Amino acid sequence: MSTTGESATGAQAAHGRWRLPRWRWRDALWIALALVAVVALRKGESSYEERDAPLVQAAKAPGRVVGRNFAVEVGRVKAAHAYLLKGDYARPGDYVLRTPGLWLSVLAKVETSERPGYVSAQIRTRDGLVYVASSDNRPKLKGINLRDRALAPGLVEEGAWFFEIPADKLEGAHLQLYWGLGLPGGGDSLVDVDLGIDKAGARKLAAEAKPVLDLRM
Repeated sequence: MSTTGESATGAQAAHGRWRLPRWRWRDALWIALALVAVVALRKGESSYEERDAPLVQAAKAPGRVVGRNFAVEVGRVKAAHAYLLKGDYARPGDYVLRTPGLWLSVLAKVETSERPGYVSAQIRTRDGLVYVASSDNRPKLKGINLRDRALAPGLVEEGAWFFEIPADKLEGAHLQLYWGLGLPGGGDSLVDVDLGIDKAGARKLAAEAKPVLDLRM
């Protein structure tokens, strides 16, 4: 009798020992499936990011660059600590427009090839920071500041984009151009222009930057 009882007890124990690993394997299976799902979601997110990213077109300055529906002839780059500007009815008298860093201006000729619109500009530094072109009233130079300048097919607009940028961000700076007033969407063109400002060029720009550059017209 005792032998039979011991056998039954041993069978139950053995049965319990076999059931425990079975539950552990099931838990492990669910964890593995969850990890697979997470990886799949991350891959999906990457594909969405790639789909929504603009197409970068590399170019070098000076020279003519072409993007979607526009062309830009990028010219010289200048730096100054402040601008002397002529006043108007809202601000009588000449005044000095300063910035915490440097004013960086990029001379350019801009034209649209198909329909009216705008070309926007920004500076991207080598560490990935972005500085959007300053507003059309900073500095307020009618016929010069290209920010938000309306373009018409067949007409070339000349002027400059102005950027407020720290002096230590000049080296390796790129000018980025795109069509419209909003950021470029997926499949749109983003023209990335290497301004050719190496370490020596950055030092030269900063050293030659005038304390106050007279822009009165």
